[in-house]
Amino acid sequence: MLKALAVVRTLVLVFLVGYTVRAMPWFMSPARTFDESYARCADSLSLVLRAAWIAVGWVAIETIIGWVLATRHKKTLAEQETPRPGEPPFAPPGR
Repeated sequence: MLKALAVVRTLVLVFLVGYTVRAMPWFMSPARTFDESYARCADSLSLVLRAAWIAVGWVAIETIIGWVLATRHKKTLAEQETPRPGEPPFAPPGR
């Protein structure tokens, strides 16, 4: 399960990095008017804010999963399977 979570974390990280790079303003030509520059910045800001909230949500999910995995009940040695009395612990299978 932990390996699957690592794969999902990696995929989400790649998605967030790609989304954030896409949202950044990479304009080669300068804006001609104030309105045009404001529109470009407002557009980019909304995409970057969305990426930030997706990241915050993902961190919250990771935190909840981490706490659940850390606090779940693990079997103690007494609760694990114990050999029957009189039988060696690593007896070969019967014939």
